[in-house]
Amino acid sequence: MRARFPALLLGALLLASAPAAADTGHVGLVGGALTLDEGNQTQWRPYARAELGLRLWGPFELGAHLQMATAGFPAELASFGGGVMVQLRPDVALFGFLVPHAEVAGSRVTLPTGSGRLDAWELRVGGGLGFEPGAGFVIEARLHHHWYFDLPASAELGAEGWTVSAGVTYRIP
Repeated sequence: MRARFPALLLGALLLASAPAAADTGHVGLVGGALTLDEGNQTQWRPYARAELGLRLWGPFELGAHLQMATAGFPAELASFGGGVMVQLRPDVALFGFLVPHAEVAGSRVTLPTGSGRLDAWELRVGGGLGFEPGAGFVIEARLHHHWYFDLPASAELGAEGWTVSAGVTYRIP
């Protein structure tokens, strides 16, 4: 837990330092699969993420997220992490109904592997498209690429991975 505390503290401080004018943003919950390369084999791991973003300037939002990845169901070898993110969430829908977003995030994560859990720093870049059936409610599909840093030298884990996820986002008015 001590290893993740600085990332969680940084996320809380960044959200707390948001100006009072940041009265809009989003809350989201997504789930899907995280890919990890272990010993020349790609492993698919269940994945969930909760996030909160506050609109600070134009279409840019600053936020924090908490995530969980497991080795299987139900929550086998549950591994948690969290961090900060900057998202681009324009108010204009593509073709009148597709809502795009792009994201850059940094976090401290624990990854479930065949030999236990591994702590690492993560840099994530990706985005997604959503459909807004009602005012503020968006159903999204996302694809993110991850780079992992500070892995133990003995780890048989690749330094990169992907997340494929879908979920719901509510735009805070």
